Parts: sequence; structure tokens; C-alpha cells
Amino acid sequence: MSAHAVTSRAAEVIEADVAVIGGGPSGAATATYLARAGYRVVLFEREQFPRFRIGESLLPLNLPILKELGLEAEMEKRFIRKYAANFSDRWGARQSRYPFARAINRNHPYAYQVERAEFDEMLLDNAAKSGTRVYMPWAVREVLFDGERATGVVAEAMDGSGSLTVHCPMVVDASGRSAFLGARLGFKRDINLNSRTAFYSHFEGVTHDPGERSGDIQVVSFPHGWFWMIPFKNGNTSVGMVVTEEYLRRRGKIAAEAMAAGRLPVVEHDGSNEAVAGKADAANDAFLWHTIENIPYVAERMKGAQQKFPARSIANFSYRMERYAGPGYVMLGDAGAFLDPVFSSGVFLTMKSAQVASKAIVQSFQTGDFSGRHLRLYEKRIRGAQKIFFRFIRGWYDPAFLDLFFYSSNFMGLKTAITSVLAADLFDPHHLWNLKLRINLLFALANLHRLRVRLFRRGRSYVQQLPV
Repeated sequence: MSAHAVTSRAAEVIEADVAVIGGGPSGAATATYLARAGYRVVLFEREQFPRFRIGESLLPLNLPILKELGLEAEMEKRFIRKYAANFSDRWGARQSRYPFARAINRNHPYAYQVERAEFDEMLLDNAAKSGTRVYMPWAVREVLFDGERATGVVAEAMDGSGSLTVHCPMVVDASGRSAFLGARLGFKRDINLNSRTAFYSHFEGVTHDPGERSGDIQVVSFPHGWFWMIPFKNGNTSVGMVVTEEYLRRRGKIAAEAMAAGRLPVVEHDGSNEAVAGKADAANDAFLWHTIENIPYVAERMKGAQQKFPARSIANFSYRMERYAGPGYVMLGDAGAFLDPVFSSGVFLTMKSAQVASKAIVQSFQTGDFSGRHLRLYEKRIRGAQKIFFRFIRGWYDPAFLDLFFYSSNFMGLKTAITSVLAADLFDPHHLWNLKLRINLLFALANLHRLRVRLFRRGRSYVQQLPV
């Protein structure tokens, strides 16, 4: 990527059409769309690519966007296909597989599992090749305003070697969870979901399923949270767990007892990726491995697995901005909202944001209207999809609703509805009414199931054995 990065040794002032804050999937995709449309795009990324990220499981509706960006062949060459999501209880006794080919819309039967360092660098390379001026590693320090209208940015090299002021009619905040612009404007609002924390690493030697199932994401529920297991084309696997605040408070004690008793495998990291995002702590490995060893389905798949780098942790606080756009600016992806990662919606929503917002930005240039009027449809469409995902996320942490994921029958097409959400087919008006109807029915059925469990199972759910 460094071959495409622009360097500057002194303070400069330039004119552009669009300044993009952040070079992740939403920033790179937006820059590509707009540069190809003939606009002068400047992008600032504060980290040096390649760099590690989680959020490695794409969804089928990512594929039309990647095709528009001209990356269809690269995706096939670099990454493994993902045909389904498989949900399991902690023992592997109850499992439910959701092939994407059985969604309401069957035109997108697979997605990909990606190592984000490679995937994100590919997207940013593509933006640079499309004509974007990429400054990396550079950080935006300020968004310039004339009244309420954004008019540009001020950025500087991370090594202090230069600074740049960009005057432009449109600023795109694709800064991810740092939410550069929204946080400064006071738009950030926490969402009422119980806070949870993820612990993760990459592993070599994890068992993958054979054949078409080799690319399936495994989502394993247990009473204190859930595991993900994401296979890659090179044979490695991303393994992580998202745990409740209550379980997290036991981390220190669990890690100390496990290490003192010598119950854990010897953890030998190969140093393959020490520049991993997240918080490192000596207790993380012990906490992660202790939990793995107590989840039989995960432990069986990880017999003899070698950990690639020390386990890291990231706190998960879901939030949403009260507005996603205004005069001369727009917030995309995680800069606008962050969702719990259980349904792998992050990369899809961030790239869908780029696709929809880019069309609105082009309209703004064509009409000369940068009031934010053209971005209202973008905000409406993205919020609509987020609402569905948020509803399912809340359901996932409801033991009664979670039981429905493991029903084998497709009663009244409810399994088809779940598959459609897992595929992220939330924008096509030809299918959306059908999907929303089935989702409402699904939640009604969850309430009936809750009553049944209280009457006949002493209030304990089937999958997690937790009170409903």
C-alpha cells in the first residue's frame, strides 16, 4: 500500500471535491465510487496498512458491492467461500445450519471469509488505483466548518513531517468506532444493550468441516456468551468469544486459578501478527483457553491448535448517532453506528453505507446542493437495515428467542426469514415486506415459546438452560 501513499514535508493547502476520513472498507469503497465518477478525492488513514481487524465474515449481499468495485475475481482468488452459518449449542448436540441459498432471495448463495488485513488493503489499493490521493499514515485533526456546513479538513502526518489543509464541499467520516465527527458534534447516543467484551486470536490446526461446509462460520452459544470460529483459505481460523459483563468480572480469578492448576495447554505464539488491534493482557490467553476447554464443541475442534498471537480484547459498546448527515458531511459505517458483531453485519453495513451514500453525494455535486437533503434517503435506508439487525441482536441475547434458531422445521417460512437476515438481504423492496412480516411472526412465536418453556420446563430454555 505504501506505493500509493502520498507524502508531504510541509504545510500545504489544496482544493478537492471530497475528503475522506479513514481508509477502512467504507472509506475505501466511497473513495473508489467517487473517484471513478470523476471527483477529486483525498483520503486520510491514520494507520499503516496492512493492519489487523476482526469482523472477518462477510455476508452474501456484500458481493454485488464488491462486483461494482471491480474486485469479484480478486475475492475468488484470495478468500474462501462461505455458503452458510452454522449455529451450535456448547456440546454440539443441537445444531442448525442456515445455507444462504435458502433465503427469500436466492440470487446470492455465498459470501467470503476474509483476513481483514489483506481485505482492507485490497480495498484501499483499489481506491488508489481509481484515482484517490491516499495519505497514510496521516490523521485528521479537525473538520473545518463555515457555520453548520463542513468545508474541509486539517490533517497531519503521524510522524509530524507535514500537514495539509483540504478545502472541499463534502467531508466523509469513515473513521470507524473512533466516530471522529459525530463524537465532536455531540451526536453519539449509546444503545440500551448490555455491554459485552470480545476476546480473540487466530489459530492454526483448528478442525474445518469438509467440502462445501469448509467455509461455514461456526457460532456457538453458551450461558455466558457465544464463540465465533471463522475459517480462512490458508487453513488458519479466527476464534473469539463475546462474553457478558458478569462473566468478564470473573476473568482475573478464572485466569489465576487455571494457570496455578496447570490445566491449560502451553500457549506458544508464533509472533505472526504482533500489531493486532485490541487490548493485550497477560490474563487474556488463560481466560480464553479456560473458556474454550469448558465448551466441548469448541474444545473438540481446537485439539492441538496453535495460537498465532496473544489473545486480545475489545469492549463492545453499541451506539448510534442521532443523525448521519448534515450540510457538507456524512458519517458512514461504524462512524454512524456500531452493532454487536453476532450476525457479522459490520462490514456489510459499512460497505452498503458507502454504496448508497456515494450515489447521494454524486447527486449533491450534480445539483450543487450540499445541504444534506440528498443524503436523507441514505440515512433512512441504513437506519431501516440497522433496526432489523438490532432487533435480532436483542433476540439473540433472549434465551427464548435463541431457541428458535435451533428449530429444524421451516414453520411458516420462519427459518427462511432468519436466513435472509443472515444474508443481509434487507434493501430489496421486492422482498422486504415479506421479510418484515415473517420477522414479526418470528417474535410472536418466541413469546409463545417463552410461555411454553415456563409451563413445561420450569422456565429454562432449551439451548442455554437459562431462565426465560
